[in-house]
Amino acid sequence: MAALLTSLLVLGSAFAVYLFRDDLLYRPVPGIAQAAGGPGTRSTAPTTPSGSLAAADPAQALRQQVATDRPQAESLVGRWVPQIGSKAPGLVVNGRTFDEASILADFTVSRSRFPQAILLRSDDWSSFRRGGFFVTLVGQPFATPQEANAWCDQQNLLRDDCFAKRLSHTEGPEGNSLAR
Repeated sequence: MAALLTSLLVLGSAFAVYLFRDDLLYRPVPGIAQAAGGPGTRSTAPTTPSGSLAAADPAQALRQQVATDRPQAESLVGRWVPQIGSKAPGLVVNGRTFDEASILADFTVSRSRFPQAILLRSDDWSSFRRGGFFVTLVGQPFATPQEANAWCDQQNLLRDDCFAKRLSHTEGPEGNSLAR
């Protein structure tokens, strides 16, 4: 049962990454205003709130994880990193509505596979088009988006499940994501 749940979480996460890739979700459409991203933060060392991601209050655990990962995220500003997840409370993927508990579980699965995974809020970064998302990045910086995408390839991640992202507090979303 645990393996099935883990598999479902990974598949849901992969699908959400595909759906919410900046290059797909936010292509300009004539006559439709585009959402603006907010400034953000990031961290580089894999840490967990109070040493564990299991929490009675998932919303608090998510906030704590973001705060814990913030210094590492800040160290990645201007560098390219692999983005492997993006979830918001209320997001519906394949009929499943994400809440704080399922977002925390999704991050936990990502962290178990990639110990250097970090969590941030899209609201804290100008390089995201939409606020309100918990974004999972791999805290391994690369000089170019091609290098970050090559890492995705080396991990055998599907093309739509991992892509290059650059964090910024001053630059907008344009030019800060590269699909594979």
